[in-house]
Amino acid sequence: MAAGTALASPAAADPIDYVMMLDDEGVYYASMTDVIDLGKFTCRLLRSGAPVPVALGTVSDAGYAPFEVGIIVYAAGSTMCPDVLPTIESWAARNQGGDVTSNAPVSLR
Repeated sequence: MAAGTALASPAAADPIDYVMMLDDEGVYYASMTDVIDLGKFTCRLLRSGAPVPVALGTVSDAGYAPFEVGIIVYAAGSTMCPDVLPTIESWAARNQGGDVTSNAPVSLR
C-alpha cells in the first residue's frame, strides 16, 4: 500500500459538491470558506461520536435559519463525510420520521 493511500481519510471530502448542494437547496451563506469550514466541523463532530443534535445545534448557533440547519448537516454528510451519513439517517429515522432536514425541500427528503 502506498504511503499516500495509508494516510487517506475514511472518505474523500468534496467541498465543491457540498457547496453546490447548498446552492441547489437555497441555503444562504455569506462566505463560501466559512460554510465549508462549518461542514468540515460538522463532519469532525460526528466522526468523534457527537450525537446528531449537537451537530444540528452547532449549525444553528452559527446563525442559519431552521430550514437550512438540516440541509447543511445532511449535505456535509452526503458529500464531505459519507462515512457518517448512516448516523445522520438513523437519527432522522428515529426522531424525524426519517427526515433530518425536516423543513427542507423535497429533494433532500
